Amino acid sequence: MKQRTNRAFFADDGGFGTVGMVLALLISVSLVVGSAQVYRIRSVAADIQNVADACALAAEKQVASFYLVAQVCDCAVFSLALAGTATVGLGIVVAFIPPAEAISAKLVDAGKAILDARTRFARACTSGLNRLQTLLPLFAAIDAAAVASANSNSESAYHAIAVLCPFEGDDVSEPPQDESLPDDVDERRRRISEAASDAEESQRKADAHKLAAFMADCGNSPSYCMYERAETLAGMGGQRNPHYSSVDAWSFGVALSRARDYYWERYLKEVPLSEDVDELARSAIRERFYAYAVNTLAEGYVTETQDAFSAYFPLLPRNTDEMRSTWLYTEGAYPVTEDAEGFRTTHAFEGCPGASEELFVGMGSVELMEAEGMERCPVCRFAASSVGKVAAASTSIDNGFEYHYHVVAREAELYEQERGRLDEKRRAAQEPAQGLFDTLSRLLGAASESRIKVAPPGRIGAIAVVFDSGGFSASDVVATTLVSSGSTLGMRAAISAATLADDDASEAETVVSSLLDGVLSEAMPAQVFDAALGMWSGMLVGYTKGTEALLSNVEFALGSLPLLGSVGLGRWASGKLKDAISSAGLDPPDLVSHKPVLVNTYHVALAESGAFSQGLLGAKDAMFHAYGGIAQDPLSALVGIAGGKILSSYQEWDATFVIARIELLGSDGPSIPIEITLPPAIKDGGAHLIERALSSMLEASGQMVEVRRWE
Repeated sequence: MKQRTNRAFFADDGGFGTVGMVLALLISVSLVVGSAQVYRIRSVAADIQNVADACALAAEKQVASFYLVAQVCDCAVFSLALAGTATVGLGIVVAFIPPAEAISAKLVDAGKAILDARTRFARACTSGLNRLQTLLPLFAAIDAAAVASANSNSESAYHAIAVLCPFEGDDVSEPPQDESLPDDVDERRRRISEAASDAEESQRKADAHKLAAFMADCGNSPSYCMYERAETLAGMGGQRNPHYSSVDAWSFGVALSRARDYYWERYLKEVPLSEDVDELARSAIRERFYAYAVNTLAEGYVTETQDAFSAYFPLLPRNTDEMRSTWLYTEGAYPVTEDAEGFRTTHAFEGCPGASEELFVGMGSVELMEAEGMERCPVCRFAASSVGKVAAASTSIDNGFEYHYHVVAREAELYEQERGRLDEKRRAAQEPAQGLFDTLSRLLGAASESRIKVAPPGRIGAIAVVFDSGGFSASDVVATTLVSSGSTLGMRAAISAATLADDDASEAETVVSSLLDGVLSEAMPAQVFDAALGMWSGMLVGYTKGTEALLSNVEFALGSLPLLGSVGLGRWASGKLKDAISSAGLDPPDLVSHKPVLVNTYHVALAESGAFSQGLLGAKDAMFHAYGGIAQDPLSALVGIAGGKILSSYQEWDATFVIARIELLGSDGPSIPIEITLPPAIKDGGAHLIERALSSMLEASGQMVEVRRWE
């Protein structure tokens, strides 16, 4: 068997000795501590990228805020144009209601004032937005520098410069107003009001005639009237003899139909009340009168629309002279006899005792009887006056049906005459209004096209360059002699970019709808101010609904105004105003919010041709191609390019930046500012942040002669 060999520090039993174990443990601990230190060093180095991302987002958020302000300005200009135009339209509508003439004038004046406010505000917005976008790169840079400073700690001292791409925006142009109110709008409004007042007077007269006819037909019930007489004399009821309790529900056609049914009923039911000769004669004559009435009233008519009225109530003869102008006079309805001497006689009815001994020679008329000078029958005593007086009494005394029918017929004729005058006056009011409503429709269409459009700095994105000049020692991680701790982590740099993405519109809608908070109403009479301000308020709230919102607000405003008038012109005008709004074709605007999101710096720089972006692209290419070797500092030139432009626009600011003010009624009326609250870093004077960042970056980049690519 082989003997074990004894050697120093070793045992020949297959295990480690004491010294080997110690060395193994020392090496393992050194690797663990070294790995922890490497991880910590890399984490510290990587933290700067998070800071750069935050700085880029902060810079681009200023651009998002600018878009929001521009949207609010656009909304205010657009809604003021709509509200002013619609308020003028309301004034025109109210001009058709004479009792509200004073309100009409104030509404037109208020609408014109709002349109003037729109023009002044649009001009001020253009100036304010141009001024703001000129300072936008400075605001973005200060906000980014403030974010970098806020992230500094005992280990890191961050300095940031943010540059908007593009660095300059396009000039904001004042939105034009291609259409304007005609110079004679006030004169037209007065003409409308005067014609409407005349129409109201004609309407009152016409209503008086209609009321008189209504009372004669059924309004006087249970006293004498056509309704009561038809029920009492002819036993009529139900649908053939309707009763109306209100003149508003009644029409002239009701009376005409009642009269037709009454005479038909009397014709069917006519019988002698006794066998007395005089009664037999009167019954025969009444039957002919009722037959005549039935046929004559069949020629009557009533045609009534909202804009026109015509009627014909045939009049029945009230005496012998009037009877002679009807076919009652010429109708061959009476028996004629001849005596032995050749004298002829006309009788009231067949079977007259006075004709029993005479020869019947045919049927004759009252006209024939008078033409031949026939003697009156000694029994029935028939004469022309016998026919003429059938309706005389019932026409002259209010207990007769014909008395009330004649009242209705007379009032219908007078009503038609007054309605004719009314229609002429109504057209005189409508004619000048139609042109105004057409102009209002064009104004609304022009307002829809006349919008504020912006292309600000940073619309492509924002690029942030961040330097960390803080020192970092290895001993700050693990205090041990196992790993060398004398070295310090040098200067670090990172870049990041952000751009804007569409977000939910709720934020923009909230800002828009809050514009009227705190506006007082002392400047105008309450009713006028409520209508004008309510119109604008409704347009702000319903900004994204276009025509639907304006129509809704107009209808609401019309509901609060005294549009009820007997002429109906107010309803006509309100319909025309709604038609003008509908035909304008107001498309709802695309009201969206913007939020900053991170993107690759390459995409932002590639989309813009500015010196900074092109320099950044060159630096990135240089870094990419420096494989395993040495490249010149790629960021120092960028810092120099950015710094000069940013600081050149610096000035001190108050807590808020006022874009423009909305003055609805000029300098004496309510004033609503469109303003933004500046971030603390800006309003407190952030130039020192940028200057310190530039100084530190240039100093650090001057020391960084060479950089080795980080594999």
